[in-house]
Amino acid sequence: MTKLARTGAWPGILLAAGILLVCLVLALALGPAPLSVGRIWHLLLAGPVQGDLDNAIFWQIRMPRVLVASLVGAALAVAGVILQDLFLNPLTDPYVTGVSSGAALGATIGIVLHLSNLPWITVLAIVGGLGTLVIVWMAARRRGRIDIFVLLLAGVTISYLASALVTVLMIKANEDMTAIIYWLMGSFSGRGWPDVRVALVTIPFMVAPLFFTREMDILLQGEKRALELGVEVERTKRLLLVTAGVLTALAVSVSGIIAFVGLVVPHIVRLLIGPGHRGLLPVSLLAGASLMVLADLLSRTVISPNEIPVGVVTTFIGAPLFVYLLRRGRRV
Repeated sequence: MTKLARTGAWPGILLAAGILLVCLVLALALGPAPLSVGRIWHLLLAGPVQGDLDNAIFWQIRMPRVLVASLVGAALAVAGVILQDLFLNPLTDPYVTGVSSGAALGATIGIVLHLSNLPWITVLAIVGGLGTLVIVWMAARRRGRIDIFVLLLAGVTISYLASALVTVLMIKANEDMTAIIYWLMGSFSGRGWPDVRVALVTIPFMVAPLFFTREMDILLQGEKRALELGVEVERTKRLLLVTAGVLTALAVSVSGIIAFVGLVVPHIVRLLIGPGHRGLLPVSLLAGASLMVLADLLSRTVISPNEIPVGVVTTFIGAPLFVYLLRRGRRV
C-alpha cells in the first residue's frame, strides 16, 4: 500500500476532486468556439439568457454534455468497484452482468421503431437493462442465495443472446444501421438537459455504497469469513448487485456502450490508495468522471468538426493502460 493510502482517504479524494475540476473547466472552455476561464465564470453567474451566442453554446450545448459525461463516468466506475468486489475478480467490469447488452437491445428497438426524437430510446434502454438484470438474478438465485458463479455465466449468456438480437435488428434496419452502430460505440453528441435529468438519477445509487464500505471491505476476505464477522452477506450482495445494475443501465441508456472505464479506473485507484472502500469508492467516482469528461473532450476536438465516438476514445486510452497494469501485476 502506498504512502497515500496510509495517510487516509482524504488526500486522494481532494486530489481526485481537483483533477475533476480541471477536466470540467477544460471541457467547458475548449471547442470550435473557445471560452476563457473568466468568460466561463461570467456565464455561470449570468445563467441562461436569450440572444447571446456564447451563452447558448455554454448552457445549451457544452454544460449538459459535460454533466452527462461526468455522471456516466462516475456511475460506471462505481459499478466497476462493486462488481469487482462481488466477483472477487479484478477483470470484472460493469457489463459482465449482461445489463449493457439488454440496454443496447432496448435502444436498438427504439431506433428501429424511429423513436429517435422522443425520450423512448432512453426509456427502452433502461427497461432492457433492468429486465436483463431481473433475468440474470432469477437464474442465479438458489435457495435464497445468489450464486455469483452462476450469475457470471448467466450474464455472459444473456449478453450473447441480446447481441445476437441486436445484430438481427441491424440487418433488418437497413437505413437505421449507422445510427445503431454509432449508439453502440457510445457518444455524448447532442445530449441535452433531459439526458442530464436521467443521469442525475444515478447520484443516490452512487452514494448508497458509501454506507456499506465496512461490509465491502470484509467481503474481500470471502463470504465465509464475512459471515463469521457478522455481515449479512446475502442482503449485502443483493443491494450491491441491484445498485451496480441500475447504475450500468442508467449510464448506458444516455451514452451507449462505453468500454474500459469501469474496468480500468478501479484498478488504477486501487494501486494508488489501496483496497479500502472508504477511499476507493469516492476516488473511483471522481476519477471515472474525470476520465469520461477528458475522453469526451478528445472525441469532439481531435478531428473537429467531426467526432470520434467516445467509446472508441476510452478504448484507445484504456486498452494499452490495462495491458500495462496486467504486466505490472504479473511482475509483482
